Amino acid sequence: MTAGNEARAVALVTGAASGIGRSIAEALGDAGYIVYAGMRGVQDRNAEVARFLRANNKNRVHPIEMDVLSDESCETAVERVHQTSGRLDVVVNNAGMLMNGRVGARLVRVRH
Repeated sequence: MTAGNEARAVALVTGAASGIGRSIAEALGDAGYIVYAGMRGVQDRNAEVARFLRANNKNRVHPIEMDVLSDESCETAVERVHQTSGRLDVVVNNAGMLMNGRVGARLVRVRH
């Protein structure tokens, strides 16, 4: 944890590359939170968004690679948040997912 972050709440927002997720990430940053903006393609398809979020949010919003359809990706992102900030206080699960076929045909695991 870096100096000065002890009193600031830490949030992880999924689906933060656009729309409501991006707005939530920016609003939490404006409110003083340390925000990890979860999105796919931080280094490629969403690189411009990631650069904007880093540059325009007073070093409070940190884009982080995260694919909510991958348990491994989610676990890695949460571990990175804990390693960097020492804790995670708020999760905003905004990311959407599109699944073709019957809804009941897929087993969805609950993450703790």
